[in-house]
Amino acid sequence: MFLALLLLSVLVPLSTPQCLTPTDRIRPVSTEAHQELLQGERHFSAKLLQTIGNLNPDNNVFISPSSIYKTMLLAYFMSANHTESALQKSLYLPENKDKLDLMGAYNLEKYYQKLRSIQKDYQLSSANRIYVDKHVPVKYCMRMLFTDELVQANFTMNHINVLRKINQWVASQTRKVINNFLSEDSINSQTQLVLANAAYFKGKWEKEFPTEDTAEQKFYLNSGTTVPVTMMYQENKFRMIRNAELGIEVLELPYSGNDISMFILLPTKTSPSAVPQLLKLLSYETLQKTLVATSSRTPYKISVTIPKFTVEQTTELTPILESMGVGDIFEPTANLGTLTGSPVGVSFSDAIHKAKIQVDEKGTEAAAATALVSARIGSESFIVDHPFVYFLYDKIANIILFCGIYNSP
Repeated sequence: MFLALLLLSVLVPLSTPQCLTPTDRIRPVSTEAHQELLQGERHFSAKLLQTIGNLNPDNNVFISPSSIYKTMLLAYFMSANHTESALQKSLYLPENKDKLDLMGAYNLEKYYQKLRSIQKDYQLSSANRIYVDKHVPVKYCMRMLFTDELVQANFTMNHINVLRKINQWVASQTRKVINNFLSEDSINSQTQLVLANAAYFKGKWEKEFPTEDTAEQKFYLNSGTTVPVTMMYQENKFRMIRNAELGIEVLELPYSGNDISMFILLPTKTSPSAVPQLLKLLSYETLQKTLVATSSRTPYKISVTIPKFTVEQTTELTPILESMGVGDIFEPTANLGTLTGSPVGVSFSDAIHKAKIQVDEKGTEAAAATALVSARIGSESFIVDHPFVYFLYDKIANIILFCGIYNSP
């Protein structure tokens, strides 16, 4: 899986006196703040998928909620006053923790991600960059806090060169799967600030699908018609549950290493309202319980048939984020003065998200996821031949890395 996310900004006036907090004092990193930060990300991820699904009821969707959240978190650290309050609420950040606590949590999570980037069973990486025009004043403390992320750029004199550098960085982070991320009309000489995130995942199935069993089958669309799709098949032991309340069957397909799994949520009925109705019911709490319940089951023999597919998508996030209460950062009155500390600041003009996923017999590649029962005798079937929702779920951090809605081949 490959993912790239961009926030573009333009120059506007503002004023604010603070850095991260009125009195930034060194304090131990709070593991409680780290857990609350991850909890906020989980809430945001579920809400994001619901929002995008409602705005695109008939289209395929593929996004990285984790990547989008991390980029918005950078905007939060730069914000002040009313913009800070709006982002804190929309990102589900704890009210009892200040920016210094959350900065420590952010750095702790960044450290954990670096440790996991050397994992041999799969490839997982995520990185942020803050490209700031050299004419924009940046507080010294912010330069020190974001030494890994902050890059000085000269949009004013040579925005095309900056564009190339951003595209090169994204291509490098996504193993050259996403090239030419930004078009030449994405930024100009008036651009002051770009927040970018690139994420990558590549993993092999714990149990691969035999290529000789791959064949063309029918896929039933919401319209009632069918289209041909290449289906992969295997019979093996997997975890699966049925949830009558949600009207779905849930299958877990683990990747090698068993830290990350794909969860497929398949409506038991084929109808135009099946996926929208599922999304409506899929709150954070419901989703979390469903995934945990599935992972807690004892694997049993199942005949699994799923599409072999590739989805590549560029999403204009601005209207989506606005509907989630983040619209303040796109207004001329946005306050990002924690970054600049001067009467002149920035607001964002656009948010662009590009992602790609490829699912085949060997595994998945993508770029920005309760009771125990005995094994059953015999073989059940899990046939994914109509629209479904899927998640790439990190079972270590308990966060959604990538997610999507598959409506048609």
